[in-house]
Amino acid sequence: MKDKHIFSKSYTERKEAVRNALRREETAEKSGCASSAPRIPLRILACAALLSVLTVSAYAAVQWIEFRLVRDGDETHIHASLNETGDTSADREEKPPRSWNAEEGEISVRLLIPDLPADMRERENTNGKYYSDDTSRGMTVNGIDLRRSDLDQIIGGNADIQQIDAGGKPMYVIKGHSEAAYYNRTAYILLQEEELVLKFWVSYGITDEELLAMASTLTLEETDDPWLALPISNEVSDDSFDWTTPIVIERDPVYEADLLEIGESVRAANDWYTATVNRVEIHDNIHVLNRHCITRKDYVESFIDDSGKLIPYTRTEKILVQDGQGWALQYGEDVSVTKKLYVVTLTMEDVTIIPDDEAANEEMIKACVNGFDLKGYTISDGKVEMTSIDAAVNRKPESHSGNGEGIYREYLGNNQWKIAFLIDSDTAVGDLVLYDETCKIYVKIQ
Repeated sequence: MKDKHIFSKSYTERKEAVRNALRREETAEKSGCASSAPRIPLRILACAALLSVLTVSAYAAVQWIEFRLVRDGDETHIHASLNETGDTSADREEKPPRSWNAEEGEISVRLLIPDLPADMRERENTNGKYYSDDTSRGMTVNGIDLRRSDLDQIIGGNADIQQIDAGGKPMYVIKGHSEAAYYNRTAYILLQEEELVLKFWVSYGITDEELLAMASTLTLEETDDPWLALPISNEVSDDSFDWTTPIVIERDPVYEADLLEIGESVRAANDWYTATVNRVEIHDNIHVLNRHCITRKDYVESFIDDSGKLIPYTRTEKILVQDGQGWALQYGEDVSVTKKLYVVTLTMEDVTIIPDDEAANEEMIKACVNGFDLKGYTISDGKVEMTSIDAAVNRKPESHSGNGEGIYREYLGNNQWKIAFLIDSDTAVGDLVLYDETCKIYVKIQ
């Protein structure tokens, strides 16, 4: 157990002076009396000064924590570690490492955020993810346990970086320049007593003031429930992984000879079911569907008018570009297109996903029906090359519009299902394939 640290009189006086400076700046801004001369805003200087005061004093009280951000040319390095030198570290009690699902000798912790905005909540089935009905407001959090390994991160050289005191917790906030990025800020917050760094990915819809309020009041508590536990990103690490390079997923090739025609039946490669595409219909109005079976109502509303007719929208492609030491999403050109509605009727029979359990099979087959995608394709040297696009709707970073988005699932009885997709009109003029990559089913529907 550590003794409670009592800060010196000089520290207290310096901290109070900085707080007074902040208050004076706020008063001047509200009264319209702030100087108009070009300068670095006093608010930023005061925050940086306050952090430096706290950092120096905090290190005196907790000598085994090192937390710094250093610019080196076009690179910015953020580092946090336990300092194993000095008398204090020798006396430090060994504590159990944190884990998402703790085993013997480990503990799990739950993140508590008293000032979480009232419209936001944590996803029940996804630890560390917070969301709102306003899709521009989202946040993902994980922990870097310094008892396990150091934090060493390289940040692109053109990022804006702020040093902020968040209720006594040193915090770095990195702001990117990508207008297409949903998460436009990353915050690193040091919890000194817990020997833990929290990493926040924060969406553009959350204000800086909200982020500071959350960081200032958050706490941790132990938990035995994995559904409540904070994910620990360095619980399993791979130091050889290159985080600056986009991930490329290798897939088994699909050949033109693998494509089935409408009406042909095929057994899934994993022997789960036999599928047959019976019919394909094309429509320009969403009202041909049973509205109760639409699975993505919010998505659909972006492309229809009050009568259900599909209307033009602005599609902006998102392009991954190299940004300093990493990669960033940028917007490409705007294109005005209209969605087409493709309605597919198929049979899914002889289901053996879970042998001798008919009830379980009924539930699993719903997931299999949802697993079908619709895309355009081209043929190169006999191989099928799927066409894919990552795009935003009307330049909203939280939105997405790919080639073929599944929006509907309805059971018709007698092993028959109806599914539907929205696909952009410029893609719909070419060849289209309905497929389930897991089960190796590829059906040419146009």
